[in-house]
Amino acid sequence: MVWFALSYGVAILGYLVLNAAASRLLGPTDFGYFVIAITVTTLIGQIGLLGVHRSGLREAARMDLSDVEGLAQLRRGVRAVSLVTLPLVSVVSAVVTYFIVDPSSVVDRWATSVGLGVLVFLSGQQKIWANYLRGFGQVRFASLLEGRSGGALVSVLQSAFVVAVWLLAPETGLAGALCATAVGFAIPVLWARSRTVAVWRHVSVSGNVFRDVSVVLRRDWRFTSNQAATYLNSTIELWLAGLVLTSWATSQFGAAQRLSMLLVIPLTSLQVVFAPVVSRLLVRDDDQRLEPLLRTGATMATAATATFWLPMLLIPGPLLGWVFGGSFSEAAPLLMLLTVGNIANVLVGLAGTVLIMSHHEGVVARVQWSGVVARVVLGLLAARLFGAVGVAASAAAVTVVLFAAMWFTTRRRMGLSTHLTLRPNFRLIKTTAG
Repeated sequence: MVWFALSYGVAILGYLVLNAAASRLLGPTDFGYFVIAITVTTLIGQIGLLGVHRSGLREAARMDLSDVEGLAQLRRGVRAVSLVTLPLVSVVSAVVTYFIVDPSSVVDRWATSVGLGVLVFLSGQQKIWANYLRGFGQVRFASLLEGRSGGALVSVLQSAFVVAVWLLAPETGLAGALCATAVGFAIPVLWARSRTVAVWRHVSVSGNVFRDVSVVLRRDWRFTSNQAATYLNSTIELWLAGLVLTSWATSQFGAAQRLSMLLVIPLTSLQVVFAPVVSRLLVRDDDQRLEPLLRTGATMATAATATFWLPMLLIPGPLLGWVFGGSFSEAAPLLMLLTVGNIANVLVGLAGTVLIMSHHEGVVARVQWSGVVARVVLGLLAARLFGAVGVAASAAAVTVVLFAAMWFTTRRRMGLSTHLTLRPNFRLIKTTAG
């Protein structure tokens, strides 16, 4: 956990530099569309994975590496999405982008389309290898691939390439930013793939790859549904802003949302580290260790989140101006509203992780999709009536209700409480193997 926290700290710095450089490269008119493009590619990449990365983490965490048949099953799933579904959604994304971007420049049109398609494929590959490496016990290397903007390795490279575009070729605009971000994914993804393949190189797989796609879809579709719904709950208001509001208002909302997401980083860190631990403890039916472990983790996440939250409440305008540029300081009211929902997420702890690792991913998906529907209906209405402030208020309200429902569902179905405690057991954290 300490190693992951250090890695995540580097990822945060890379994430901030990436967004700071992109906002200055693109300005308040195009930055919002850059954020939309990044979030869209992440969602499409997750859909192309068909949930195989999350089911792989759960099963790999429980698996004996001498289990040849088990390794073969995992490898067939990865082969199916890597050769069929991920390339398919990447090509479709690139083609759709080609027809909807501004046709005034042929070079920019092609570069934007190719860059977005490559981003879809590489973001999906990054999630596969990070989850499998963690499941196989290579937690230190996996930690370098997890976090904001794809983890420490990816975010550092992406920020370096975007800064280079900003300084050396600012005329490339959105196309240059997307291509630089895509290139930043490539080296870490290839490195992680080689580490994972070394685990199952001795296991041969054969058979029809399209049949394997069908097997993965039937087995893991609930993971796909849950991942898509979870991601939409964190991004759908930004897309609604891009649909209804002006480009300037969309960029203001995008900047506020990107900064407010820092609040969930401590909890996300714990979620990544705790997921295989929760899976193992659930198999052992060890509630006496699991609940205090979860509640101690929630307390640690809340304490860490408070350090981010205070400056967002006290100096939101200067903070936005310092990160994104002076023209974004007017998003201060949006930032303050959005933080309320993310704080609720942190306070309830790892309720969703417990449900997913206990094969209740379908329940999580139903809760998450209910949140998506509520966000679309209320978000559109609020945007029409109150503009960006209305969208931010709607997002905060739905987020609070959503995570309260997640906590209640975990308590009712599993008999486990996941919220923070005033009596954390740090000794338990130290004595539980990651």
